[in-house]
Amino acid sequence: MPPRSLPTRTLREHPDLDQLKRQAKELLAAFRASAPEITAEVTSHYRGADPATFALHDAQLVIARAYGFESWPKLKAYVDGVTVAGLADAVRAGDMEKVRAMLAARPELVHMDMSEHDEHRALHFAVLERNAAMVRVLMDHGADPHKGIWPHRYATSALTIASDRGYDEIVAMITEALERRKAEEAARDPIRAAADRPNIDMDSALIKRLIPAMIDPNGEAILISSLEEEPRLIRAHKGDGWTMLHQASLMLFLDVARWLIDHGADVNAHEPSLWTPLELVGRYRKTFTSEKADAMKQLLVSRGAKMTAGAAIVHREADWLRARHAEGTLTNPPGPYGLVTRAVIADRPDMLNLLLDLGFDPDERGRSEVLDDVLYSWGEPLRTAVRSGNHVLGDILLTRGADPNPSIYAASTPMLEAYSRGNHDMIALLERHGGFADALVAGSFGLIEPARQMLADEAAGRLRPRSTPEGIPVATRLLDSAASGGHVDIVRLALQHLDWPPNDGRWHWNLMRPLGAHSENDRDRFLKCFELIVARAGPNAPGPYGRTILHDVCAGWPHTTAADEPLRLAMIPRFAALLLDAGARLDIRDDLLKSTPLGWACRWGRVELVKLFLERGADPLEADAEPWATPRAWAQKMKHESVLALL
Repeated sequence: MPPRSLPTRTLREHPDLDQLKRQAKELLAAFRASAPEITAEVTSHYRGADPATFALHDAQLVIARAYGFESWPKLKAYVDGVTVAGLADAVRAGDMEKVRAMLAARPELVHMDMSEHDEHRALHFAVLERNAAMVRVLMDHGADPHKGIWPHRYATSALTIASDRGYDEIVAMITEALERRKAEEAARDPIRAAADRPNIDMDSALIKRLIPAMIDPNGEAILISSLEEEPRLIRAHKGDGWTMLHQASLMLFLDVARWLIDHGADVNAHEPSLWTPLELVGRYRKTFTSEKADAMKQLLVSRGAKMTAGAAIVHREADWLRARHAEGTLTNPPGPYGLVTRAVIADRPDMLNLLLDLGFDPDERGRSEVLDDVLYSWGEPLRTAVRSGNHVLGDILLTRGADPNPSIYAASTPMLEAYSRGNHDMIALLERHGGFADALVAGSFGLIEPARQMLADEAAGRLRPRSTPEGIPVATRLLDSAASGGHVDIVRLALQHLDWPPNDGRWHWNLMRPLGAHSENDRDRFLKCFELIVARAGPNAPGPYGRTILHDVCAGWPHTTAADEPLRLAMIPRFAALLLDAGARLDIRDDLLKSTPLGWACRWGRVELVKLFLERGADPLEADAEPWATPRAWAQKMKHESVLALL
């Protein structure tokens, strides 16, 4: 199989298996007849295909890969209705036999979100139905009970929902399943399991020991002394596989690395994206050619570090990469960072050119693995180059065919990153290769004239392709991005071109955008953006899962960091007061937490909002609520004593 099997076909909305079988037969005949286009498609999905021996089952495999599936049985199951939506229906119906059959055909469904805009998973539905037997089946198939639903993911994981609702039997079942997984992992990998260490906060332990080591001439000796005092840190990891040896390799702490290995550190430890210590040598020091970096590499290799494609890129092992390619084993590792992106991260122009010469895709196009919908994402290597300000690597990628206006699932774009950093040279580079400021960039950075031009071009039928995502009107894109950026003029402009009625569900996403942490100088403009949208949407426009925007104000913008919390808290009462003045209701319950805005304020410990809501007539008792969802129950559960005092 080639380095990256790129999708070459798009499934229609209601695919037909007989039609797909005919396509496989037609492909087989055309390949045997040496049709150029079909030959190119076959070879892009099937390494070493030979027309003399190519059979129907091979053609079916090519068809499956062409549509973004790893095998014909996977494609067939999808067409037969073995989808994440079908699994959710079977879970809700309590059809255990069907659920087991679907997961046998497509086990990956248990890890998939319902859709791009709905992060429910099958386990959520089993918990919401309080079906303990179904929960057990899904957990036995690897379901993640910690996966929540955007934007308030922690509060909406399956385990948190079960715990909050008092479903003790389900909490016990999930906990038991997690312990069983842990025991199974320990049996498979005793060294990694030994690194599990209760009562050690790896993040704080790293910070506490590394900062002095970085600034003190005797820092390595200090760090080794600390490790001797806390030997459990030798194999400890943060829960994501990141160890002290990773950190020592990053910092070129050669003495520390040697000490760690001598005392049992795993030289091939890796975290979920498969970064090993050998792949990280000197990353924080930017001295890959130094003698110390070479010494770190030699130490790790001499102690058993395995050469990987990522390590070969970092250490410029071009012959190793060519040999693996010739064998057909040079493929992208699991996770978000393919080899092209890794060459960019490592700042290796020579290795980047080699990978592209070997046929790797400069865009690293691939299908999203968390959705059942056939949704493709591409452009991460270029985005990474722009984020690092690496003009040379950006130029290589663009010259070698990278899309300057890519679509990266759940991520920013290269042009947006260039504008965010004020990197005018990078903007110019992207523009020379066809990149442009789309509606997202125009709204985010207040580019009023480009915004007006896009609206005019759209009205005249001459809108530049990719000015917005497919099917999204310019005004819609301008509104959400301008509300995020606090650009009042563009919000006004976009609203003039939208005819959504009040209380339309489409308003909710835009109402969320101004929420967040804003400096004192910026607060008025974000509040004005919010006020303009509320005036059109109404204060009770429905959101996903029964929420209103007043619920979201209580929980806050999900991307705010702990350091920004004081800035966000300063804005929350102002947003809430504006909504209440406009007529926001205090008696609406959402579907997941089954709570009013007061309940949400109590859950998140928003003392100022609890005071405000009570002053505006909120019912502190809520006798009609489920017992676990009353304001007092939330305050008690979350141990917010100051809130309890108000109630």
